Parts: sequence; C-alpha cells; structure tokens
Amino acid sequence: MGKVTVVDARAQAACLARSIAGARCLPAADFLGPHGRLDGFREIFWLLGTAGLSGGEQVLVVGDDSTERDFVAGMLYLCGQRKVSILALPVSQGAGLAAGQMGPGVGRAMLRNPYYQATVREDSIVLRNELARILASGDPPLLLDGRSVAEYWGERVRALRGGHLRGAQSLPLAVARSRLRLGRLEFPADKRFVVYGDDPFESVAYFTLLRAGAGAAVQVLLDGWVDWADHPELPVAAASYPEPGPRAPAARQEPGRNWPALLVLFSLMALLLIAGGLRYAARRRKRR
Repeated sequence: MGKVTVVDARAQAACLARSIAGARCLPAADFLGPHGRLDGFREIFWLLGTAGLSGGEQVLVVGDDSTERDFVAGMLYLCGQRKVSILALPVSQGAGLAAGQMGPGVGRAMLRNPYYQATVREDSIVLRNELARILASGDPPLLLDGRSVAEYWGERVRALRGGHLRGAQSLPLAVARSRLRLGRLEFPADKRFVVYGDDPFESVAYFTLLRAGAGAAVQVLLDGWVDWADHPELPVAAASYPEPGPRAPAARQEPGRNWPALLVLFSLMALLLIAGGLRYAARRRKRR
C-alpha cells in the first residue's frame, strides 16, 4: 500500500486473522466506554499512539461494517489525522486487492509508540452546551437528524426522551447512504449543517458519510441525541417518553428458605405461652 497506513476498523480477532497485510487493528469499540460513551480526547490520543499513529500519516480505513468503518474514519479526522481515506469494499472479501496484499493485521501495543501529536479539529465539533446557546440566540443552524423516522417522531425511544431537536430535518443514515450510492445526495455549497445520530458512534459515522461521501459542510453534535435528551431543561420537538416496562412479579421463595423467620416466630409464641402460664399460676396462688 506504499506510504499509506491502513487501519482496520473490525474486531481485533478478525483483523489479526486476515486483513490488508500490516494493517493497524483499531476496532470501533476501542473508542467507546461503558454504555457507548465516547472517551475523552486525551484517552483517545493514547489509544491512537498504541496503534502506532502519530497523526502525520496518510491513513486508509477499511472494514466490513460501513457504520463502524465510517465511525473510525470520522474519529481519526476529528482527532486531527493529516489525511483520512475510506475503502468502501469489504476487507473480509479481499477489498478488491491481489491475494498477495492480504495478510495478518497488527494489534495495538501496550504503550504509545509514537506519541499522537495532531490537533483536534474543533471547528467540526459542536458540544451540547454550545449548541443550546446557539439555538437560544434566535439564529439556529440547519440541523439534520440521522436517526430513523420512528425515532425522529418519538415513536421509538432509546434515550430518556424521544423526539428531535427543534427545527431539525429528518434524513436517516440508511437513507442518506442509499441516496449516495445512487448519486442523489447533494447539499448546497453555501450552507453549513449540524448533524447528529442517536449516540457518539452513530453521530460520528453520520458526520463522516455526509462530509466524506457527499462533500457537505457539516459539524457534528459529538455526543448525539442521548446526551441532549438526558437534560430535561433542553427543548425538544415531538417529545415522548418510554413506556414503563411490565412490573416484575414478586419473587417466589423456595420451601425452607424462610426457616430463620419461622424459628423466631415459634420462639415468640412459646415465650408468650410460658408467660401466660406463669401469670395464671400466680393468680391461683393468690386466691388460695
């Protein structure tokens, strides 16, 4: 692949088994913490250093799943990687390359080598508080919602609230990808959009598809809809809330599991009977 550094976005086991020979294994999941939370850029820079990246390379991102591949490519771009390209052909099917170019990938090291030293492309990122201030200013940007139509209208809820950002237009990621394949995805050159998906993973993949695929001038709401929906003071349109789940039935207790409580109850009853018997005996003595 010449001077191009190949990055494989698939799971590490698949990358190590067979990829473009010498590809750096950098699974999409490695960027994410618990519950799909995106790690901070400091942690991500450490991650990229352990994958052997410094930020100055020309990178080609490969994979099988288009969303995973676009997410990794988007994260590299946002982190400041000098040049990022995407190979759309599935790598597990040979990626259109000669058999001699295929071979095992290379896993990440324990330590950074080299240090990742690029600069975050902050002009492509919008954070929740920043977007809230912009929307409140009365001069809102054009917003694109990459989730499904059902999520856009609050019929399906994957966060604390359903609905969409006020003024956002619906353009699901799957629809945008289909239009792009047909050459029917175009954006006005003089307009800038803020785009978001459900979470960081989907938001960054959506951003990559529109920017790299359609050449749109877009910024990404980095933490996605779930972060916005988690703050009830922020306005939404078509607001909805998840229906409460079915109430769990009371736990059935196995026979014999309550014997300590029964033992205490029997002991109290025995003490009461003894006390009653002693009082009765004392009264009979007094009568005599």
